[in-house]
Amino acid sequence: MLVARSIRSPARLAIALAVASLLAVFLLYTAVAGRSTPALEPSSLAGHHGTVSLTGKVVGPVRGDAHGPGGLRFALRDIGGPSPTVPVVFRGSVPDLFKVGRDVNVTGHVAGGAFVADELVTKCPSKYTSSPSS
Repeated sequence: MLVARSIRSPARLAIALAVASLLAVFLLYTAVAGRSTPALEPSSLAGHHGTVSLTGKVVGPVRGDAHGPGGLRFALRDIGGPSPTVPVVFRGSVPDLFKVGRDVNVTGHVAGGAFVADELVTKCPSKYTSSPSS
């Protein structure tokens, strides 16, 4: 009886470790290679297909109507400084803080030479400015 118990215990341990290892590999795969949306800047958008998240600074002029047939039209450039601009077309609800010079994040895809955004989020400027020194 003692021999049978010592054989089953390592077998159970081996099975439990194998199952835990498979779960860890699955979680790692879904976290790294799962359906994530690439986060890009306008200067690195070329050549990307499918849905991407684009972060940049709004460049004027802003034209059109977000609820009209042509959509709201503006351009984005890299936040860090001068870069090629990407034309953006957005249809939907525009955040109150949206304006020229504001940092925004848009999610969408490239179509017809422009970035067609499905989502538009304005970054809060207070998080990116230094506090006044006293």
